[in-house]
Amino acid sequence: MLLEDVSDGQNVKDNLLLQQYPSSLSLMLYQDAFEVVSPLGPGKTKHKILAVYMTLGEILPHNRSSVDAMQIVSLCREADFKTFGHNKVFASLIADLKDLEETGFLAADGNMIKAVLIAFLGGNLGSHCVGGFTENFSCSKHFCRYCLVDREGFIKNPLALCPKRTADNYKDSIEILSTTDQSVVNGIKCNSVFNSLKDFHVCSGLPPCLGHAHDLYEGVVSGDLSLYIDTLVQVEKHFTYNELNRAVAKFKHIGSDALSKPCEVKTGQRLAGSAAQNQCLLRLLPLYIGEKIKDPVDNEVWQLCLKLRDIVELVCAPQISHNDIAYLKIMIEEYIYLRHSMFPDKALKPKHHYLPHYPELILHFGPLIHLWTLRFKSKHSYFKQCSRKVHNFVNLCKTLAERHQLLQSYLLAGQTFPPTIQIIGEANDYRHHLYNSATQDAVTKANVSNHNMLDVSAVVYKGTKYVKGHVVVVDHTDESTEFGKIVVILVNDSKLYFVLELHQSVRLIDLGLYCLHCPTDRSLCVNVDSLMDHYPIPLYNMADLFVVSLHHSVSS
Repeated sequence: MLLEDVSDGQNVKDNLLLQQYPSSLSLMLYQDAFEVVSPLGPGKTKHKILAVYMTLGEILPHNRSSVDAMQIVSLCREADFKTFGHNKVFASLIADLKDLEETGFLAADGNMIKAVLIAFLGGNLGSHCVGGFTENFSCSKHFCRYCLVDREGFIKNPLALCPKRTADNYKDSIEILSTTDQSVVNGIKCNSVFNSLKDFHVCSGLPPCLGHAHDLYEGVVSGDLSLYIDTLVQVEKHFTYNELNRAVAKFKHIGSDALSKPCEVKTGQRLAGSAAQNQCLLRLLPLYIGEKIKDPVDNEVWQLCLKLRDIVELVCAPQISHNDIAYLKIMIEEYIYLRHSMFPDKALKPKHHYLPHYPELILHFGPLIHLWTLRFKSKHSYFKQCSRKVHNFVNLCKTLAERHQLLQSYLLAGQTFPPTIQIIGEANDYRHHLYNSATQDAVTKANVSNHNMLDVSAVVYKGTKYVKGHVVVVDHTDESTEFGKIVVILVNDSKLYFVLELHQSVRLIDLGLYCLHCPTDRSLCVNVDSLMDHYPIPLYNMADLFVVSLHHSVSS
């Protein structure tokens, strides 16, 4: 069984309102603060805004990731939020959510539709603020919002199992807070106003921050990968920082990799790149300097780096099986143990503690990539641009909200979502007789009508860009993976087909890459929806070998 979206997680399946009223909507909120002026200028923090956005779990994932589909719920100056507190700032939002839970709204067909909050996304700091948890991760005794681990126990045994946070023990902590003079009990400093909702509780409704500078790419990956690179350079002398940076600069990045080219890696410092840049560096590191690693199979630091890479591939998979979740749990436990034992002088951080929670969180929320926070952060750019153009900071939140709603009115006057297929490259009529015999046979066997069919050089399908020359996964088992190189892209009657040049592959365990064999004699014409994995992967040349680095794990 595969988990493919948030609706497959136990969080949605166990929701009482959604069970009782299947037509109800699943609300997903996101909150974050952002600067509208230069963070280095004199006006920093003065106009900082706390934004709350909303999307629906019923929207397909590729449409949900579009910023135009994200609706604004509220804008508030962060200074006002700190002055008046949660209860007053979120009072109207809580009232609306309760009304949607209990009464609902009248739909166009005359039926009453209810809605329920299933997840409140945000960074670690923001999520702890919303949940009433302590926001001091460096000093507080209890720093986890998922379990009752304490700092001393985590330092002694990073893999120690601790009781999960539940609505009951959360309530017990609140009662102790109200009857004693303690300011924090079990990492809880106040009762969250969102716990007043009937079918939501912060102990089960705050997903991990997968994207931004908190858990993964700008957290564990940024800190640990820089540590491994520093060890390979300074201690084991496999290469130098200049060689690594020169290799990155000269490497011919293709496709989406070219948009997230890693930044310079500096001596003894954390990776300074964005989440996308750190992801690219981790994925392509074997291509940059893999050939310089002496005895890569026996090198413990290099193998630890590849293990981190495998974990990231599994965590970021858009669909994942229960077997892969069990495997992810084992991988994370091995990784934490090795990281702790190999670098005892480099203490593990609270971000490392969140990793062992990921398998259970995937079962609870569904694939975590569908709760990716970076897409919500992209929504900030509209308000930042708007604030710089209006040149007026009087009642700025009202101005931005009105401008945004006018834009939404304009967008909703047309198509709610972008078309499924968007041809962005050169398009020509498909003339069957002009193609080689392999392509002709593949199209004929696929029983695809040639009427009004176009051969295009590039296309965007459900938000993903495909170009000729990229490869896709055709078949995947524990023993082998078969790739298909896109040689022809065909569009016919709102359907997208690829003619693929099939390649068997061999996994290079010392590099974590897949090496493609010479093409087989077979070509295949497939509908894009029938592919095992839809993501297009750039094909790279390494020492006269064609290799690919997976963007995420593929579940069979």
